[in-house]
Amino acid sequence: MLDFETALTQLLATHSCRLGSETVCLSESMGRILAEPLIARYPSPLFDNSAMDGYAVCDTQGGLQDFTVVSRVMAGEISNTPLQHGQAVRIFTGAALPPQATAVVLQEDCRVEGDKLHVGATIKAGQHMRLKAEEIKEDDILLARGSMMSAAAVSLTASQGCHELPVYRKMRAVVFSSGNELTEPGAGLGEGKIYDANRYQLIAWLRTLGIETNDGGILPDDLMQTQAALQQAGDQYDVIITSGGASVGDADYLKQALQNIGELTEHSIAIKPGKPFAWGKAGGAHVFVLPGNPVSAFVTGQILLLPVLNKLMGKNEADWQLAELYVTAAFTTKKAIKRREFLRVRVETADNGETVARLLPNQGSAMLATCVAANALCDVLPNTLIKAGNKVRVVLLK
Repeated sequence: MLDFETALTQLLATHSCRLGSETVCLSESMGRILAEPLIARYPSPLFDNSAMDGYAVCDTQGGLQDFTVVSRVMAGEISNTPLQHGQAVRIFTGAALPPQATAVVLQEDCRVEGDKLHVGATIKAGQHMRLKAEEIKEDDILLARGSMMSAAAVSLTASQGCHELPVYRKMRAVVFSSGNELTEPGAGLGEGKIYDANRYQLIAWLRTLGIETNDGGILPDDLMQTQAALQQAGDQYDVIITSGGASVGDADYLKQALQNIGELTEHSIAIKPGKPFAWGKAGGAHVFVLPGNPVSAFVTGQILLLPVLNKLMGKNEADWQLAELYVTAAFTTKKAIKRREFLRVRVETADNGETVARLLPNQGSAMLATCVAANALCDVLPNTLIKAGNKVRVVLLK
């Protein structure tokens, strides 16, 4: 069996982004992946400006509390007349500072009578002033290639006057389930049959990741039909994801079909749940074969499939890593096992303010209800017991 870290390293090393790029308008860029870095066209701030409503004052010697108000500057206006020592202008947040201003004082600290201003608080040189380029300099890299556009990234891009962006095209995926025992939800359930939960789980999850995902249906336990479906999908999609057919069984034709038409890398991964896992190629598509047990498909999707999908979508290397935290275990395990185990847990704040992981009941590989309650997976190394109070690593679910 292959250990988890080796499997993940192999997956990442043998897959790379091959998506072309396209240009989208800024308003449609949310959730897209940058195909080129965003370079600053302008400094930020663009000019020296006030961080507060109040008065811009000029005190070249320090210690002055009384000033003469000579003007007013609103946001969007420019005052090119330099202030002289002892002068002040009424100013508003975001308005350009007049030349030679030494500080901005808050309006609530001021008393004004006619054009006379008295400041009742100590004035610190440079206070409440935002200086040109103190945040961003021209030609700074604002967003690296592979960054996903968040609402904040859209705002930053707009602040630079960019109205369109080069992004990777969306990855196209198709999801199949495999097995004669599966029945579509909504249909009558015959003896020995179960409803297909994996396909619906995977399609919903992939769409939340920004992947254009289609439903390939249920592949029957028939070699020729499976082979034909994979071959057709390999010509139409970037990624094919299947569940079931990854384990050893006489009627599991998925792996044989993949070997006949493409490539297959088959492994038993030393993890629980989710030991059977395979990947390969069909036509131009990457293929990932997940276990048929619903929880095993759920877990392997999060810890093995998600990192490589992020890489295939063109995301930054940081996004290939699992999102992890170290928290305090609020549970004790009863026995150690030889495989690395990923337990479904709930990370929450205890009454004492400490962040803890609480073990959820029903950890069996077919028990889906616990996946709904979980927000993380507790990573338990082989032959390791967890005791309440231990620090444990948890992988956050996405």
